Amino acid sequence: MNLLRITFPIIFSMLLLAISGTSAADDNVSSATRTMAESMINLQHYASEADIDQLKKVAAEDTTTADEKTIAQALLNFKHKAADTDKPNLKAITKDVTAPAAVKSLASILLSLNHHATDADAAKLKQITK
Repeated sequence: MNLLRITFPIIFSMLLLAISGTSAADDNVSSATRTMAESMINLQHYASEADIDQLKKVAAEDTTTADEKTIAQALLNFKHKAADTDKPNLKAITKDVTAPAAVKSLASILLSLNHHATDADAAKLKQITK
C-alpha cells in the first residue's frame, strides 16, 4: 500500500511532463501548416475560392516544406475526398518519422476526410491553428 502511495504520484508526474513536452513541441507549427489546418476546418466537399488562393500561396512559398506542399496540393485536388493519386504521398507523410506531428495529423485527417471534417478532426485541426 505504501509503495502505491509513492509510485502513483511519481508516474502521474512523469505523465504530466510528457504531455507538456508534447504541447511545447506543437508550438513550432509553421504558418503553412496552420493555414492548411484552417482550410480543412472550413472544407465543405472542396476548397473554397479563398482557400484555393491561400493553398496556392502556401505551395509556392520557399519556406514551405516538401510535405506541406504535398498536403497543399492534395487539398487543391480534394473533391469530396482525397484524390487517389494523392493518397500514397499522404500515407508516406503519416509514416515519416521526421515529419512534425502537426503535418502528420493533417495528412492523416485528409486521408480520412469525406466531404468535411468530423467534430473530432475539427478539434485536432483547431489545436494546430493555435
